[in-house]
Amino acid sequence: MGKGISENIQEFTTATQSFIESSINYHKLDLYKKVMSGVISSSHKLLLGFFLLISILFLSLAASVYIGDLLDNDALGYLIVGLFYFLLVILVAIFMKPVIEKSLLRKTSQQFFNSNEDIKIDKYESLQ
Repeated sequence: MGKGISENIQEFTTATQSFIESSINYHKLDLYKKVMSGVISSSHKLLLGFFLLISILFLSLAASVYIGDLLDNDALGYLIVGLFYFLLVILVAIFMKPVIEKSLLRKTSQQFFNSNEDIKIDKYESLQ
């Protein structure tokens, strides 16, 4: 007629174990996707930042030499460019900190939380 209680319990246990294993694998894959997305994004930005820094270095040297030639004093040209960057750092530290924090939080939260929706959509599309 029907299955015994022990058979039902055994099937329930097997189904529960299967669900837990699937859930663990899903979360591992989701975590891997998020970590790799962050690593790739960070690597790309570091590489762009490196080349931008090298460009700024050469442009600053050129500006220093040019200003030094205009003033007939090379040291003064380097000093003026150095003071410009010092003032720029102070202004960024004072006025841009909240803007930078808000922008970074917004971008990272969108990347972290919206990527989960992609997985859910893919999961439901495969069921149809």
